[in-house]
Amino acid sequence: MEQCNIFEVWEDYKSSLLGFIKKRITDQDDAKDVLQEVLLKSYQYSSNGKDVMYLKSWLYKVTQNAIIDYYKKKNKRNALDFEIEEDEQERSVLGEASDYIKVLLKLIPEEYAQPLYMYDIEGNDQKKIAEQLHLTLPNTKSRIQRARVKLKEKFLECCVVSFGETGEMVSFDIKSECTLLKNERTNIEKIKNKIL
Repeated sequence: MEQCNIFEVWEDYKSSLLGFIKKRITDQDDAKDVLQEVLLKSYQYSSNGKDVMYLKSWLYKVTQNAIIDYYKKKNKRNALDFEIEEDEQERSVLGEASDYIKVLLKLIPEEYAQPLYMYDIEGNDQKKIAEQLHLTLPNTKSRIQRARVKLKEKFLECCVVSFGETGEMVSFDIKSECTLLKNERTNIEKIKNKIL
């Protein structure tokens, strides 16, 4: 991880962040005020010596929170219902982390990974999973819960994670010794480069 001077990268992101804000706040002056608030919050966070991975995603998360704060202050409750479009530019850290779930499932015992995969990724009903795997329903539910715990442990074992003040994940980076995830990151980047 490396420290980031927010002022060095601000010029690269400020116009896209302002566009993101203007989609949600129509008053131009208010939108610019929110952008300044994002800069201030970003500076305060990074000046405390905290590292940020996936800077773009983190900036959009800070921006999203600043927009919500703006509406709370203005008491414009109807605007709190806005949908955040998840395009490539505005992808959350959680979304980036989820790219690695299938790979991480390979690192936990199959007896736990398979029911979790069938339930969370394929969307199967737990009763159907129990029948297909010849398990009882309580055993299936237990394995799914244990798999989630094991998956989280593997994620934390393979990644350096930074959490925000409210406990949400604000950034993560794959540890160098976790070659399986490093290889997956390379594959994901190749696919994205082909699309772009």
